[in-house]
Amino acid sequence: MSCRLIFVRHGQSMGNLTGDFLGWTDLPLSPLGFKQAQKTAEYLNTQNIDKIYSSDLLRAYETSLALSELKGIEVIKELKLREIFVGLWENRKFSDLEKEFPETYGVWKNNIGLSYADEGESVADMQKRVVEAVLKIAKDNDGKTVAVFTHATVIRALFCYAEGKELSEMKNVPWASNASVSELLVDNGSFKTVRYSVDGFLGDMKTVLPKNC
Repeated sequence: MSCRLIFVRHGQSMGNLTGDFLGWTDLPLSPLGFKQAQKTAEYLNTQNIDKIYSSDLLRAYETSLALSELKGIEVIKELKLREIFVGLWENRKFSDLEKEFPETYGVWKNNIGLSYADEGESVADMQKRVVEAVLKIAKDNDGKTVAVFTHATVIRALFCYAEGKELSEMKNVPWASNASVSELLVDNGSFKTVRYSVDGFLGDMKTVLPKNC
């Protein structure tokens, strides 16, 4: 059983634009985010894609629609592909989190795999639900190529797992940039990284998370 999974981080969201940590806060793409989504769709349009899945959060779903329209494939929403839930950190500025939650947010910044948000989800729990979701998608799409639209922490934690790294090593896996393309092969439950955070096709539209995230 083998499945090719192409992961796309959502385009720039309104939260990215204002420097806020969205988590499950459901805000749309920014104007630039919609342009990035279109550019990524054009990049992927040359590739054979059988199915499209997306986190149910608006910023990921809106990113998926550009490819959906080009391919004529309906998007399947999957709640388990959501970004990490960050509790008291939700919709707060990264700069404020450094001041108000110095200990817990300090762990997030310096050893993210071992962190948890105040009254929110741990990275370990998020990684577990994401891996379960991805394995099910792969099982349901044996022999197919699937595009999966999701979020930065999801992709980072998933590829940490795929490369056989402990969560304590997740800090060494970089953030994927907005609307970038990463790829895994899943074969009988085993993961193989093919590419990570490819974004050259975005040109001067490339955007990344700030250093204080």
